[in-house]
Amino acid sequence: MPNPLAALLGAMRGRAPVPEKKESRVAPMIALHMQGRPVWTPRDYAALADEGYRRNAIAYRCVRMIAEAAASLPWLLYDGDRELSQHPLLDLIERPNEGQSGADFFESWYSFLEVAGNSYMELVEVEGAPRELYVLRPDRMKAVPGRAGWP
Repeated sequence: MPNPLAALLGAMRGRAPVPEKKESRVAPMIALHMQGRPVWTPRDYAALADEGYRRNAIAYRCVRMIAEAAASLPWLLYDGDRELSQHPLLDLIERPNEGQSGADFFESWYSFLEVAGNSYMELVEVEGAPRELYVLRPDRMKAVPGRAGWP
């Protein structure tokens, strides 16, 4: 469709309008794969993390904001109706291990949960008492069913 303004200006100057031609010079070089069909991201953690988290700034920011908000919530511990302000479990949540604060720990835990759909943590005990918590990568975990069929 010719540009009406160009046609008017051309007529005012006594020239015929130049026909408009739209054509891509690179279109013949593009190979169409699965034209008209969706191409799904493989359902494995590495592909999901790469495609939907690292390469997509919007998805990255959404995951990050949700994880930061969830990790910032205070943990409360109750004994019946009474709130406890001091307890070894609260200390463990505040500083789960030497390398992470409680907020860092739960931020990575929630991020894994959002990206992979699962999130795992490991409790380290010393003489039967809980001492450290570590977030485990979900792509390195596997649910192994027991004798009854449950993990």
